[in-house]
Amino acid sequence: MKYLTSFLLFLVFVNCQKKENKPEFIKAEIIPSKIDSLNSEKEVQAFVKKLKHPFYQQKISEDSVIVYRKFEEFELKKISEFNRNCEYDEDILTKQIAASLKINKSFYKSDFDNNGYTDLLIIGDSHNCASPKGCENCDECEGPEKLKYISCDFSVYSLMNFGNDSINSIDLNFITQSLSLVPKIIDTELGSFIELHKPQEYNYENRKLEIVNKTIPLIYKYGTFIERNTKNKEHEIENIEFIADGCVAGCSEFIISIDSNRNGKFNALNYNWFDKDFSSDLEPNDIDGEFKTIVSTEHFNEIYGIINYLDFPNLDNSYYSGAMHSSSVALKITFDGGKIKTIKDNGLIGTYGLNRVYEMFYELRFNQEWK
Repeated sequence: MKYLTSFLLFLVFVNCQKKENKPEFIKAEIIPSKIDSLNSEKEVQAFVKKLKHPFYQQKISEDSVIVYRKFEEFELKKISEFNRNCEYDEDILTKQIAASLKINKSFYKSDFDNNGYTDLLIIGDSHNCASPKGCENCDECEGPEKLKYISCDFSVYSLMNFGNDSINSIDLNFITQSLSLVPKIIDTELGSFIELHKPQEYNYENRKLEIVNKTIPLIYKYGTFIERNTKNKEHEIENIEFIADGCVAGCSEFIISIDSNRNGKFNALNYNWFDKDFSSDLEPNDIDGEFKTIVSTEHFNEIYGIINYLDFPNLDNSYYSGAMHSSSVALKITFDGGKIKTIKDNGLIGTYGLNRVYEMFYELRFNQEWK
């Protein structure tokens, strides 16, 4: 009887543990795709250069449109191979971290979203910017100042694989742009995620480059990579208001709010282009006015879900990029019986998760039935 009682108590304990724990993670079986056959840097380079998407269109006349493919100029590089300044090695700290973490390749593979298809993490130079550097004894230097134009780009992308040649590229260095970092894949029993190791960060308030030695864990959720949160605390969100301010460069200007009953309000002020490919149209459709709707359950759950996941009460109240003509937004969250958290972001560079929240609100203008 004693042993039976102990066994029953054990079963009750195990059952309670299962209820408290999250659903069991089941690793997807690998579905063979092109990425699985890529084993050398040369093969990966050829694969990346041939990617058709994403691409950009620019209309130069009534019957001529130029198409630019994003990865046409992309060059795979190991972190140890970057040389972006002939006066000194500005990536020396990054190279030291990469060496200590044994990140010595230009590409790595994993299934970040657990859909069965192998994804590709690439490091390299997009050749989308150049800066003049003064060099001594330089045959390639130009002008009396002896300047050599060197690519200032440092790019890290995750190429998400959805099968049937469907690849979605995600920029993992959009916040720092030219500052270098070290990506490291971490495999766990709950799947894989990426650690970004940042040795330096630019302080836009005092305009100085500071050593921070920061590590950012990123997990694939809500359609992109956001900061991984292992201690998620649910808050009762009552209302969310998103304000996108205009800029001299013609940035979209609008206000969207959503309450806990899915009631949505949309005030379209300026430059809310209805045509996604307006760059090829000289007169895109611009919507304006005040609209209302019941936000779809899918989009409501996404927005409220990601904001809760990001542990928003502990995010900074403001972020600043220092750019003169960049977009500026504000996110106002009312929660837990009237508490208010307001986040202002000049340049949309706050966090990876916040950037996805902003994207959701920008998309919300055109994926709802506004009336």
